[in-house]
Amino acid sequence: MARGENQLNSAVDSSDASAPRYLLVMTATIVPAANAGVKRADPKLRLEDYKRALRYWLNYEHPAADRILLLENSGADLSELRAIAADENPRGKAVEILCVPGNRIPEGTNYGYTEMQMLDDGLALSQLRRETTHMVKATGRLIFPALGKALDRIKSRIGKPFDLMVDCRKLGFPRRGFDAAVQLFVCSHAFYDRVLRDAKKEMNSTDVRLLEHLIFRKVIPFRGRPGYYLRFPCNVEPVGYSGFKSRSYDSPKTALTRAMRAALRVIAPGYWF
Repeated sequence: MARGENQLNSAVDSSDASAPRYLLVMTATIVPAANAGVKRADPKLRLEDYKRALRYWLNYEHPAADRILLLENSGADLSELRAIAADENPRGKAVEILCVPGNRIPEGTNYGYTEMQMLDDGLALSQLRRETTHMVKATGRLIFPALGKALDRIKSRIGKPFDLMVDCRKLGFPRRGFDAAVQLFVCSHAFYDRVLRDAKKEMNSTDVRLLEHLIFRKVIPFRGRPGYYLRFPCNVEPVGYSGFKSRSYDSPKTALTRAMRAALRVIAPGYWF
């Protein structure tokens, strides 16, 4: 199949017509830009990360991953990923794999700018987006085993569709203030189009340099409003390797942080850690 074409398999339909219809959006950059500043920069290594994550989501049983859109913005060869979607898809999930060129990072921003550009352009091209109501944005090299658990907890709380689930955090020393975790968030398509589309234009070299800053700025006005969750109801930790530092998320230091975060969600849910 030629680069940039859709690869589409039959969708797995939900029996509950009122439930959100999720589109899992995997963002991918196999060949990082020269000024991306990431240590996990080897294209072969990154491709293996994406292949591993795609296999995981193809076997994930929760409806959050019933439909998958993988977006790649460096123009790399996607044939191996397309082969996995076609040949290693035991649940017959609907899959689109799209090449969305444009990984040039403008001066004064970072690779978060190109990630939002990839989302803006890729979502506009996606056929699966038109069949769904919500997107689960996931950094494509990582997996999040507790994603379904978090969505089920939200569903049990409100029993109706929501517009946003994102994890905002209080920054620790030496940093100050707050930001939003952007490796994973969930929002309705309507929310994305109304609030996040074209938001990349607000990034700059001072107070909104990182994507974490941008997303926090865009979502914080919705704090406390019904249907908008600015903290995950449980820990949804990534599995894989950090792109920035190329460190495993299963390190002992990370395990301690996860345990503290999980405890605080229970005993001090209003404290953003």
